[in-house]
Amino acid sequence: MSSILQDIRYAVRGFLRAPAFSLVAVVTLALGIGATTSIFSVVNGIVLRPLPFPNPERLVRLYSTEGSDDRENHAGANFVDVQAQSESFEHLAGFDTGRYNMAGTDVPRVVRGACVTPEFFSVIGVNASLGRTLSSEVDRPGGDRAIVLSDALWQSQFAGDVEILGSSVTVNGSQYTVVGVMPSGFNYPGPTMFWLESDYRVPDPPFDLGGDPAANRGAQYFNAVGRLRNGVSTAEAQAEMTGIADRLREAYPAVNANEGLNVVPLHESIVGNVRTTLYVLFGAVGFLLLIACSNVANLLLVRASGRDREIVVRAALGAGRLRILRQLVTESVVLALVGGLVGLLVALWGTRALLALVPDGIPRVAEVGTDVMVLGFTLSIALGTGVLFGLAPAIRSFGGNLRAAAAVGGTRQTASQGRSRLRSSLIIAEVAVSLLLLVGAGLTIRTFIALNAVDPGFDPQTTLSARVEIPEARYQTDAEQRTFYRDVVERVGALPGVQAAGGVLSLPINAGINGDLIFVIEGRPLVPGEETHGGYQLATPGYFPALGIPVIRGRAFTTADDSDAPRVAVINQAMADLYWSHDDPIGKRVTWGDPDDDAVWSTIVGIVGNTRHNGLDEPPRPEIFQPYMQVSMPYMTLVVRSGMDVTSLTSVIRSTVMDIDPQQPIYEVHSMEQVLFESLGSRRFNMYLLVVFAVTAIVLAGVGLYGVLSFSVAQRSNEIGIRMALGAQAGGVITAVIKEGFWHTAVGLVIGTGAAIGMTRLMTSMIHGVSATDPMTFVGGIVLLMAIALAASWIPALRAAKVSPMEVLREE
Repeated sequence: MSSILQDIRYAVRGFLRAPAFSLVAVVTLALGIGATTSIFSVVNGIVLRPLPFPNPERLVRLYSTEGSDDRENHAGANFVDVQAQSESFEHLAGFDTGRYNMAGTDVPRVVRGACVTPEFFSVIGVNASLGRTLSSEVDRPGGDRAIVLSDALWQSQFAGDVEILGSSVTVNGSQYTVVGVMPSGFNYPGPTMFWLESDYRVPDPPFDLGGDPAANRGAQYFNAVGRLRNGVSTAEAQAEMTGIADRLREAYPAVNANEGLNVVPLHESIVGNVRTTLYVLFGAVGFLLLIACSNVANLLLVRASGRDREIVVRAALGAGRLRILRQLVTESVVLALVGGLVGLLVALWGTRALLALVPDGIPRVAEVGTDVMVLGFTLSIALGTGVLFGLAPAIRSFGGNLRAAAAVGGTRQTASQGRSRLRSSLIIAEVAVSLLLLVGAGLTIRTFIALNAVDPGFDPQTTLSARVEIPEARYQTDAEQRTFYRDVVERVGALPGVQAAGGVLSLPINAGINGDLIFVIEGRPLVPGEETHGGYQLATPGYFPALGIPVIRGRAFTTADDSDAPRVAVINQAMADLYWSHDDPIGKRVTWGDPDDDAVWSTIVGIVGNTRHNGLDEPPRPEIFQPYMQVSMPYMTLVVRSGMDVTSLTSVIRSTVMDIDPQQPIYEVHSMEQVLFESLGSRRFNMYLLVVFAVTAIVLAGVGLYGVLSFSVAQRSNEIGIRMALGAQAGGVITAVIKEGFWHTAVGLVIGTGAAIGMTRLMTSMIHGVSATDPMTFVGGIVLLMAIALAASWIPALRAAKVSPMEVLREE
């Protein structure tokens, strides 16, 4: 221990004697370690950290499947059958999340909640911190149903009142009795602010199914989560679910012909969609750390070149090779630990910056932070990099004839060929890795540009959207719902400055209520497996002009298309091309109901332009629209076009709606430009990070190349002076130094190009509208790195050209 402390003290003194070297090395390491730790904090919080529930490895999501779609919702009767027949689950619960109107404050608010079956909290395994959770033995139909509050809602809405238990709250016009409050931080399925008791054996349906939803096999609207019994694996549960699905298909072939069941670990169901992206970013920042280590290793190699005489003296005084090796490695580790400490401070700031950039919809973001695992990762990275970049220079210190080198003395020592090769190899590696990051950043930039150039199918300028959802407890009939929405659209459309106002079931771009129905075309026979599908929408007459969607043929809806008029429909161009490619759809009839009931047939009266419903990176889906005044729904998204700043309309629209119903809030109020902007949030996040990594990488690579060439010029000053004395011209000397820099760069670019071609296969899910081997991206990265190499080589080349032949000859 005494010997190790001696090594540490000597290392510290050595670094204090060379403050410039120490500062550059520490800052370089701090950037690499800090960036890596920041990304690891996000990966750890979202992907690696176990779910904060008891025995989370036993928690699974149970999905219904249909054809190639293996993550569908459940129908009530099928779910009840699975509950009754399954032996793999200790508990199996259904839940359905949504937005609910909560009254009781000056301004009604919309709160995200979940309607769950009583087994839900037994599945998750988390008890209430105040009161109790739902229970099938305690909570019975009749009287007010039970509600469990989240800690966040309890604190914000009810000021943490411990007397809240037993009191009533109004949700969607119905009364619920508060029976419990959950612990702080619990919000599964997040973000959820409360959990409601269902009226049935399955979660309440979002619309009237005409009877007990637990007896319905056609409406798939809710999710299921289960806890496996001890000793039951996911594979065993899947085998049992496959058998149950087979039995249900045999028993109910009319509705379950293509239905199956899929068991997925709960952790996988939550983070599966973002895991690949986070791992790609983690790999990218790992490359950045590699470049930082290479630069520090080069700095240590340069420093070691001036310590040959010191090492020889140590050896002459009796120090063994291992003793000297330990001293050199200790110096590297001390340097890395200091860089790691500063890097941890960088990581704390960087993690906050990352979280500020993280787009909406990323799961478990609230769990990201600095914990023991992150601190351990930082320490491991610091120690690992210390050994990594310190061991090679230490071993190289024993290469070559040190006694001969020491005899030369002074600062004109000639570096061994081994050290020169190692420094060159490190620079080549830096260039190769820099090209990898540049190509990755370039592809994300090109993707982002391509997506911004995509026509969404509507005009987002000066257009505002706002969602409204009326409770069926207060608007129980179709007529009441239609009257409310007609009044809202008419009054908003009459506001000063409003050019057009309309409503739609679900906005383009952000999907929302993404209904997809099988419909029948009059005169075409039904062929099993070849059903006609279409995205289903409801709209008011003002929707198409409000969003700037063109009517291509026929007409849009009018106020005459009400509940007393024959049913009509409008389709988009994608549906016309798919199902009427050789025919005129205007005047044709379609239905979603009983083909024998003439009243449910709708006549197509118009064709409108396509919109991107599921995002700019998805092709337009076939869609069919029906008038809100003919088929009512309790949901609507208002769309308002104005000649003024649309944000100024928010308060006016809110007060207009409350004039119609004082208990009715609006929510998700956004300009359509903001909707488009936020739809690219995850891609923007990836682009920003990769661009930052790439810029940092090429700066570090340029600095590294500059350092190597500067050292090479300093070591070869005698040779250069003699050559110039023998007639070499300054231009030739400059060219020689620049060629040396370009040689390192060229080899690195060749290696980096091959690696980048392989790497881009991992990025296929992150790119759109551009080839993974896009020539422009690769050529741009190569040209940029060549320009960096030229800039890094120019100053050492000029310094070489200024070497005085007379001074060199005098010294010789």
